[in-house]
Amino acid sequence: MLKRSIHVLTVAAIMVAASCAAPEYTYVKNSGQKTYFKVPHEWHETGTNSLDDMLSGTNPDSAGAAVRQQSWWSVAYDAANTPDAEHLLTNSITDKPIVYARIAQLSESQQNAVSLDMLRDVFLPVTDDAREAAASSVDLTGFELVHDEVLTPTSGLHGVRVVYDYELGGGVLHTFDETALVNNDNSKLYLLIIRCSTSCYRERSAELDTIATSFTVRSE
Repeated sequence: MLKRSIHVLTVAAIMVAASCAAPEYTYVKNSGQKTYFKVPHEWHETGTNSLDDMLSGTNPDSAGAAVRQQSWWSVAYDAANTPDAEHLLTNSITDKPIVYARIAQLSESQQNAVSLDMLRDVFLPVTDDAREAAASSVDLTGFELVHDEVLTPTSGLHGVRVVYDYELGGGVLHTFDETALVNNDNSKLYLLIIRCSTSCYRERSAELDTIATSFTVRSE
């Protein structure tokens, strides 16, 4: 009877410990836009206003910034000890990964320009034409295309997932893992970008692939 009691208490202790353990992932969602993904629980959310201003090329005090804020939703999670959404764009070495997601309403001119190549180039130049056009104005070297996949996750969505490298931070290769989707009428862009040094990306490839493949959009 004593052995059985000890066994019962041990099982109970294990169950209590398991129930108190920190969750493995944080589930990030925009329920109104039916968009979801997950990140490791220990990553930290960080504000995106200044990053969005840089990405959109708008002055934060301008009317254009106010319009952008109404048409964009974005979120970022950073694994760095001092999280900062601008790690997505820094020219310094990022040896901890960061993920950034955005949902944006596209203007009529943007809708007319949507193509798979436009989606590939939506963050950094990836296609030959885009890299050639950017060569004179942007200091980006060491480009390598690692993965290029056309996605049709549902009948209402299509897009691409591209993984590519650029030399940044004193010649250190960095990897960008980008998933870009649009709905059938091209009115809405769904974007997920992961960045890390290439050595970091390789070491944490399973973890980062889990984030990328968890990106889910329920078509309207």
